[in-house]
Amino acid sequence: MANNHQKFTGIHLDGPGTWKSVCGTESSDIEAIWQDVVGTRPTEEEIGEAKWLLGGSTFYGGEIKCDSMDSYRAWLQNKYAGGPEPAPPPPKGNGLRHDWRTARGTWLYPGDKEYWLASHRLLTWNEAKLDAYLALPEIVTHSDHVCVALNLGSRAAIGERPFDALKNEKYVRAVFQRIIDADKAPVAWIFSQEYYIQELKKDFTKLLECVEKTTALIADLCTFAVPTHELGELFSGRFMKERNQLFRAMRKAAPNLPLAEHERPLVEIPVADFHGVGGDVISLLQVGFPTPTGGRNRPQDIVTSPNKEHSYDGACGFIAANKRRMDRYVGTQIERHTNAVGEHSIPLVYATQPWKPPRTLAEAQVRGKMLLHNGAAFDLSAGAIIE
Repeated sequence: MANNHQKFTGIHLDGPGTWKSVCGTESSDIEAIWQDVVGTRPTEEEIGEAKWLLGGSTFYGGEIKCDSMDSYRAWLQNKYAGGPEPAPPPPKGNGLRHDWRTARGTWLYPGDKEYWLASHRLLTWNEAKLDAYLALPEIVTHSDHVCVALNLGSRAAIGERPFDALKNEKYVRAVFQRIIDADKAPVAWIFSQEYYIQELKKDFTKLLECVEKTTALIADLCTFAVPTHELGELFSGRFMKERNQLFRAMRKAAPNLPLAEHERPLVEIPVADFHGVGGDVISLLQVGFPTPTGGRNRPQDIVTSPNKEHSYDGACGFIAANKRRMDRYVGTQIERHTNAVGEHSIPLVYATQPWKPPRTLAEAQVRGKMLLHNGAAFDLSAGAIIE
């Protein structure tokens, strides 16, 4: 019985066209059998073990332990038959009780490489690792919302691996429910930039279909949804029609779900992106890690927008400016608008990281509080609150 990753190696088994993988990147067949037998998502180590059983051992003079995917299934069933009872699930909470208007999130924290930027990785984790992440102090104490990216490509720098939500619908909903049961509210990020470029080959028609179907898939399991990280990186101001179409597709799929837009550092959110969308819309702003916090009317804190058309009193001035402008359109071009900060600080992940300056969570929360005092309704970056 051939499998998806057999084509990557030169180990022949009996039968024409049948191969076994030890180094291929395709592992969907292994993952499918593992989930069916064990009931969880396999770790990378467990996938590696499967590839060893399916032929990798021959490189070291050993014998093939499983000569087909069927025999691998039988091996798994034998291994886990009569084994210890799985750990009981954590006590159930109801993460959807949290009000998104005052959301707290530590999106980029902690800096531990094992868990950093979990949003783009957790759908490829097993339950034990997801539970461990949800038990971290940064999440338990400082977050009531957790970001989850749904359709992914490959980006080694952040550990992103390919994942297609629409091919794993039951699993996706189970992960969202597990986050809710841990008393956290999911924030859905529909696709990554890498997914659109690598997997969809920049086919916008396919993207609209994906966005609509994915939003419908999780609309009842999240408090708000975002199309992607830094929308303008994919669709600049030359693509205003396409930007608006993305939000209309999301609104079609979820008539009552709040929709948020995340942009590049110091880029205000165009009201035109929300034309005809209706309902609650959110400016999920990014101020830029090196941008001075500002808010004290000091000349050294003045920063300029990327297009050189606007100047701000640091990050605080940028947050306040977006709110003032968007408030003018409420009741005419948009129904309801919430001004928020999505990204303002990053931890130290590794010594040579290009993102600077790093901030501890405590330092980030001081910065976040300043932004809350200057027009942000909530902080999804460091979980800051005004007490």
